Amino acid sequence: MRRPILISVFLLAAASAGFAQDKPLLLQKPALSKTHIAFTFAGDLWIAPRGGGEATRLTTGVGFETNPIFSPDGTMIAFTGQYDGNTDVFVVPASGVG
Repeated sequence: MRRPILISVFLLAAASAGFAQDKPLLLQKPALSKTHIAFTFAGDLWIAPRGGGEATRLTTGVGFETNPIFSPDGTMIAFTGQYDGNTDVFVVPASGVG
């Protein structure tokens, strides 16, 4: 009786390993508003609904953006941007339109 259970567990573990082939995303420095999550990925800022869904890139370019923080009303996101050797604070609309 014990052997069939061990075989079943082994087969289940082997099948699960096949689904785990995708590499995890390294989403960093999340910030939360009432409705969204802003985070850093690949040196750019992204935003996604808190309930799940597709993420939208807020910044692109040569620089490196990090440390997003929502404004109290959730409409703007302040972040640290490193461009041309300088590190400064910038603001972008949370909607991505601006």
